[in-house]
Amino acid sequence: MSDRLNIIRLFLIFPIFWAFSLAHGADDELTIITNDTGTRIELIARTTVNSEFSVEITFTTLQNLTPSTSQTLFNVKGKGDTSLLYLNYIDPTGGFSYNWKYVWNFGFSGENHNDDYIYRLPYSSGSSFSVGQGYFGSFSHEGTYAIDWTLPTGTPIYAAREGRVLHLKEDSNVAGLTEEYTALANFVLIGHEDGSQANYAHLKQNGAMVEVGDWVSLGQVVGLSGNTGFSTGPHLHFIVKQQKSPTNSTSIPTQFSDKDGNILSLVEDDQYFGSGDFQDPSLAPALRIGTQRDGKTKWRTGSWLGTLYDPAKSWIFHLGLGWVYPVELSDQSVWLYNDNLKWIWTKESAYPWLYFHTDQVWRYYLSEKGFYDENQKEWIELTP
Repeated sequence: MSDRLNIIRLFLIFPIFWAFSLAHGADDELTIITNDTGTRIELIARTTVNSEFSVEITFTTLQNLTPSTSQTLFNVKGKGDTSLLYLNYIDPTGGFSYNWKYVWNFGFSGENHNDDYIYRLPYSSGSSFSVGQGYFGSFSHEGTYAIDWTLPTGTPIYAAREGRVLHLKEDSNVAGLTEEYTALANFVLIGHEDGSQANYAHLKQNGAMVEVGDWVSLGQVVGLSGNTGFSTGPHLHFIVKQQKSPTNSTSIPTQFSDKDGNILSLVEDDQYFGSGDFQDPSLAPALRIGTQRDGKTKWRTGSWLGTLYDPAKSWIFHLGLGWVYPVELSDQSVWLYNDNLKWIWTKESAYPWLYFHTDQVWRYYLSEKGFYDENQKEWIELTP
C-alpha cells in the first residue's frame, strides 16, 4: 500500500503538459519554449529570422497554475527570445499540469488599419500597363480585394507603401493554370505599421530585391515581376490584408494615386501609368521609420522628433513645434516649415539642436522651456 502511495505522489509532483503548434510555414521560424524557474513557468517565443510575428496561445487545462496575464495574443519582433507570459504556481508544493497550443503567422495583428493611406501603383511612372484582373475578379479574385497588373517578366516592382519585409520566396521557376500551383508563387510580403500586409506575388525566380527584416521605403524596388505559381502569364498580383489574429485576416480595399497625387479608380483592361518610383520628399520617411501609428487617432509614437499627429498628407503636428511641413534630404536630414518659425533644419544625430534658417542660428529645443539660443545665451519662449 505504501509503494502505491509513493507512485501516486511522484505522478503528482512531475508536470503533465502538451504543446501543439500550427505554424504558417514548414520552417520553424517561431517556436514556443518553456523555462521552469522553480516558482513559475515562463513561456518564451523563440524566432530564427529577423521578422515580425503574431502568436496566439490557448490553454485547455491549467491545474495548480495561474497565468500572469489574461492576454493570449502577442506581437513579437526580431530574431531571438521574447518572454510572453508566466504560469505561476498556486501551491508550490503541489503537483501541476497544463495543456496548451499555439498558432503563429508572419506580421503583427491589429485592427487599426489606416483607411486614409494612399498607395502607389507599384511600377515606374514612365511605364503604362493594364489591369488584368481587379477586385473580385472572376478568374481568381472571388471575394478578395486583389488586383493584377499585366507586366512583362523582369519589370521592377516598387513598394506601394513603406514597411518591414516579413517573408519572401524566390526559388520557384514553375507556373501552372490550376490552384495546386498556388504555393509555388514567388513573393515579397511587407508589413505596415497598422498591422496590414501587402503581398507582391508571382515574381520571377531570384526576383526578390530585399531581405527579410529590411525596412523598405516608399518607392524602393522590392522585386522583379515574373510568372510563377498559379498564373496564366507574366503579371504582378497585389493584395493588402489586415491580420486580426494569426488565423484571421481579410483583404481590404486600397486607394491608389498617380504620380501627381490624383486618386485613381482602376478598371479592368484599362491602362495606367505607374507612380511607384515617384519620390515625394515631403513625406519624410526618416521621421516615420520604426514608429507606431494608431490608425484610428493618427498619432505616431517612437519618432526621434517626438510624438506626432500624422494624417499622412505631408503636414504633421508636433506637440511642441505645432504644425510643420517636413521635407527630407538625401542624407535623411529634415527641413521643417512652420508658419511662425519658418524653415528649421535638423536630423536624428543633431536633434534636439535645431538650425533656424531665417535667423541663421542654432537653438536647443526643450519642451518644458522652449528654445535655448546659443548666441544670446538665454531661453526663448516657444510660440509655435
